[in-house]
Amino acid sequence: MDAQDYADALRPLLAARTEDAAERLERFRRAAEEAGPGIDGVLIDVFVDQDAEGPFDVWVRFEGDGAFALDRRFDADRHLFGVEWGEDGWEPDVPPRPRGWTRDDLERAVLDAVAEWLSPLLPPGSPGSPGSPGSPDGFWRIGLPDGADA
Repeated sequence: MDAQDYADALRPLLAARTEDAAERLERFRRAAEEAGPGIDGVLIDVFVDQDAEGPFDVWVRFEGDGAFALDRRFDADRHLFGVEWGEDGWEPDVPPRPRGWTRDDLERAVLDAVAEWLSPLLPPGSPGSPGSPGSPDGFWRIGLPDGADA
């Protein structure tokens, strides 16, 4: 399995959460605008589990002086997607890490798939989005907790 095959397998699992994710991202945009200069950006973090066997989570967090209050306000709503170990295996049923892949390979494949899923959902006219004059570049970022961006 190559990176494209892996992304193809993830695509329907992520797509099932598209409507909900788009609604949440829009709420986060409105909250960031209402907070004004206290919010410098919205970060979408992709966490691959420690064992790097397949499960991962996608969380949103705010950046800036007003970030703590907004993170607490939205709390669990910031969790856009997650894979958990259930009674019958991973829920949802994500593909396992392909043979021969390193943790970095899996992390990059998951990050790329999540970026492909969420990039078109970033609210139009929001700070940092294409076609939004005067907004700071990089307001919305999709990346890994270590700072690597998609």
